[in-house]
Amino acid sequence: MTGRSIIGRDARIRPIGAYDVALLAELHKAIFTAPWDRPWSAESLTQILAMPGARGWLLESDSLPIGFVLARFIMDEGEILLTGILPAAREQGHGARLMHTAITAAREAGIAKLFLEHAELNSAAARLYQRLGFVQIGRRPQYYSPHQSSARRYDAATRMLDLSAKEPAAMARVDTRESK
Repeated sequence: MTGRSIIGRDARIRPIGAYDVALLAELHKAIFTAPWDRPWSAESLTQILAMPGARGWLLESDSLPIGFVLARFIMDEGEILLTGILPAAREQGHGARLMHTAITAAREAGIAKLFLEHAELNSAAARLYQRLGFVQIGRRPQYYSPHQSSARRYDAATRMLDLSAKEPAAMARVDTRESK
């Protein structure tokens, strides 16, 4: 990676709609290529977006998708269901930008605690979530299973961000230009 951003001048984050599911399925396939990742179909993404409290945001540049985040907010708790950035656009702050959008929406929705999980081996995700103020609250042994049933299973780290404080110190420090 050259460090040069693939995001153009008109990069924007917009809400995801039901009409985006085919695009999201293709984007998911391009983003999630680690051994612990499993592809999500347009049908499964449609089901996710139809759940009560589900919402999502898409980062685009020159009308091309770069990444997305899906979340679900119920009563005073929320969960980041899925977030990812195209490999060519990683380590440029785009993931932090999307996460800030979801965190801001959670605060506006009155969410007190925001949860997420990630593969323990995904150190880039762990670093980003720590910078955003998420603390590890648990571990799910052998949570992720690849397509092949005989293949190795991967552990998940579970994290939580306490949004009951006005502005966590970690959130105030995050520079989106340096985050993934």
